[in-house]
Parts: sequence; C-alpha cells; structure tokens
Amino acid sequence: MEDDRLRILKFNLQEKQFPYFDDEDLLLLLELYPDINRASYEGCMIKAQDDSVQIPGVTTPSNEQYWLRRAYQFKRKIKGFVTNMTGTVNRVDEIC
Repeated sequence: MEDDRLRILKFNLQEKQFPYFDDEDLLLLLELYPDINRASYEGCMIKAQDDSVQIPGVTTPSNEQYWLRRAYQFKRKIKGFVTNMTGTVNRVDEIC
C-alpha cells in the first residue's frame, strides 16, 4: 500500500522529469499529509520556488508558475477546500 502511494506521489510530482525529492522526503510528505492530493499539493508548492538563473549572457526562466498551476489542480481535489470567486478557504465544519 505504501509503495503504491509513493509511486502515485512520484507520478503527481513528476519526479522522473523534474527530480527534486528523495524517497525519504516523499515518505515524510505522505506521513505529514496522508491524503495523496494534499501531499501532492504540498510537494508542488515546495517545487514552486523561483528557480530562474540570471548571469551575464545567460538567463533561464523559472518553473514557478508551472508548479503553482499543478498545485492548484490538486488543491481542488482536497476534501474541505472550497474555491470561490475570492480564493480558497477551509470549510469551518471540516476544521472543528
């Protein structure tokens, strides 16, 4: 079961194409956030840092917006999150 969850999390975070986490980090995400969508959301948010490089003559763009868009896809699936016109909020009855 844990192997399946780890495999799904790796897929959701596109670890083959964009390696960032080792297995220990991914297992910790799953421990902290047992819901696979929440773990995927949190992993995408970690990956959403500004990783652009600017040195004289060379500039590489950041992938930040890509990871924020992916994070949003998982955030919509997290139980207890409700999206409205002004943003996303936790439902009060889910918090208590």
